[in-house]
Amino acid sequence: MAKKNKDKVKFGTRVLIKNRRATFDYEILDTYTAGMVLLGTEIKSLRLGKASLVDTFCIVDRGEVWAKNIYIPEYFYGSYNNHTA
Repeated sequence: MAKKNKDKVKFGTRVLIKNRRATFDYEILDTYTAGMVLLGTEIKSLRLGKASLVDTFCIVDRGEVWAKNIYIPEYFYGSYNNHTA
């Protein structure tokens, strides 16, 4: 009988990157859950856990939240359709 994999997580329920240092440097008063618009190979780089939130911050402009200075490297196995860094 096949062994069940307990580490398997449904798509969209796992935190892929987290800024652990933010709780050291700042007092977190409120937390929000939001979606991001990502295109093409950015998603594949995130799934590999390659993004960095060091020096990342968010600003609110006209009712929209913008993440600034987030680093998502180019997908190694991508082609000419890779996103620009």
